[in-house]
Amino acid sequence: MNHPPRSDSHEPRKSLVSRASSLLTFLIVAGLAIVMSIPAIELMNRRERSHCTAYVKAPEGITLIAHAGGGLKQGDYSNSEEALDQSLAYGFRLFELDFNWTDDGNLAIGHDWKGEYRYWNNLGWANWIASFYTAPSSRRYEASTPRFGLTRLSLEALIYWLRNNPGRIVTDFKTGNLEGLALIASHAKELQHRFVPQIYAMSEYSAARELGYDDIILTTYRLSPGAEIFRQIDALDLFAVTVPAAVVADAAGIISNNRIFTHTINAPVTLPAVGYYTDCLIPAETPDGT
Repeated sequence: MNHPPRSDSHEPRKSLVSRASSLLTFLIVAGLAIVMSIPAIELMNRRERSHCTAYVKAPEGITLIAHAGGGLKQGDYSNSEEALDQSLAYGFRLFELDFNWTDDGNLAIGHDWKGEYRYWNNLGWANWIASFYTAPSSRRYEASTPRFGLTRLSLEALIYWLRNNPGRIVTDFKTGNLEGLALIASHAKELQHRFVPQIYAMSEYSAARELGYDDIILTTYRLSPGAEIFRQIDALDLFAVTVPAAVVADAAGIISNNRIFTHTINAPVTLPAVGYYTDCLIPAETPDGT
């Protein structure tokens, strides 16, 4: 009896295995390409870091703002409790800190989720890779370990620090400024006056006032400030107007109703501004006059 020829049942299976193998090879190659490209990207984006190996007194009469808490020998932008403590000991009474948001919408104190996050924290391999593409979740952020034995600040820890130390915090929110200022107000309560919010546009001024902030800095680094902008800003009742050092002379020729601060100054130069944000300068006099 003749039977019809049977198809080889192994052929589809071989084809499936072959396709799976090709897909796996592609994923491995693509993954390796991504991993190998990340160091190159990081190298291109790396900036020159200010390491405060020495602290020099600023010119007399200059109000200093400790930039990102103040510079350390390990570098700038630590936003750490140790930076605040050191700046306080040098006589600072204004401390600027950077505020950011985790991927799940919780507040963190840090400059960014890329270069500074990777520099100031020990991250696991997976979290280090992920930091090139997205902000960490609160859980991943808390699981990272600060480098150099430093102490990470949270909003609660910052408020506790303010209860035990003099001085005021100048805020620098990277996104969600008004939402962040509202969150600070709700948590700080009677200490809200110890925060000096920075706003980034004149449109934020009234909202910040309505949140209960009396002293407000309008910082212009996200604007393209010119003569007309400076005139409009000067009509507001501000704690100060902060301008980049490159345009401070132009601003001084127009702004007369408000104080002018500038950033970031790490040498004892004389500029037409009454306040400097700084990493490595220290006040000419300590609070006790020495």
